[in-house]
Amino acid sequence: MKELAPPLASADRQDPDHDAIACLEDLFIEKTQMRRIREGQCPVRRPVFLRLNGVAHGRFEVLEGLPQALRVGLFAKPGSYPAWVRYSCDVPDDQPDFKATVGLGIKLFDVPGLKGLAPDEHAPTLDFLLQNHPVFFVRTAQDMCEAFRDFNAWVRDHPQTRQVLDDMEKIVPSVLQSELWSVVPYRFGASGYCKYKIVPESVPAAEESDYSDPGYLRKDLRKRLAAGEARFHFMVQRWTADTPAPVDDAMALWDESLMPAERVATLTLPAQDIDARSQTEYGEALSYNPWRTLREHEPVGSIAQARKVVYQVSANVRRNYNGQTLGEPHMPRPTRLE
Repeated sequence: MKELAPPLASADRQDPDHDAIACLEDLFIEKTQMRRIREGQCPVRRPVFLRLNGVAHGRFEVLEGLPQALRVGLFAKPGSYPAWVRYSCDVPDDQPDFKATVGLGIKLFDVPGLKGLAPDEHAPTLDFLLQNHPVFFVRTAQDMCEAFRDFNAWVRDHPQTRQVLDDMEKIVPSVLQSELWSVVPYRFGASGYCKYKIVPESVPAAEESDYSDPGYLRKDLRKRLAAGEARFHFMVQRWTADTPAPVDDAMALWDESLMPAERVATLTLPAQDIDARSQTEYGEALSYNPWRTLREHEPVGSIAQARKVVYQVSANVRRNYNGQTLGEPHMPRPTRLE
């Protein structure tokens, strides 16, 4: 039987800003990723969030007994999915981890249903992307283009951007102890919208990090996961206000006192050696894209539209130069290799 997608809500009927997308593709692919390739980067890496803190395997378990309003898409019924996660920082190699923005990519396997990213619509994978600050530093893709034409001038003329950038520079004791947000909104069913959030539930103890160590976050992650499992609440914050959801404003902070995030799943990373044979290489070869998801969960807004293109092109460039297979894996890597 042919799989039918839910109808688009009226706010989703927005044409992509092709000029802004082309501008950002040129910025992140040609001026960043390809420039590094020409300078000799090998293996080729991501243009952003390239500092790897660690790759880990785990399980993502949708809770039983969710309220009806939360039973949408992936969360429609209880289920357990293999997961591979990638913790990273958005800093170049010559800068330390200290006060860097932390990102998390989560790839689930064995997820049936059509996905929104060609040519892998039938791949059994689904991705989430989050970072340790709830909002972005610009509102739209066009703003992002304008900002990078003269970043210092943009920051000077846009105090809200300056404030967000200042707030993002926070001390991170451990990536496992960090709350993380999806930043941009996503569809939640045929007419709803949501953001995602991760809250640590239990994290293995470790001695205090040495912030003078430029790569302290990876060392902390390795020590903690060697000592035991980490568990996290995966949460959905639905837009429930009477006003229309700000779907194309990545700087909009959704008030959690009015629209609290609700737990829908648990992410568990069991005790493991993140330096196990080829685990890092496997994770670095994976591609994470917010559009690799079910139609009920597609991201919305011009920032999301730009990410769809840029992340896909970047992944293809990286894999082609590194001699890796294009496309999605259909089975997760074994969690242990002797």
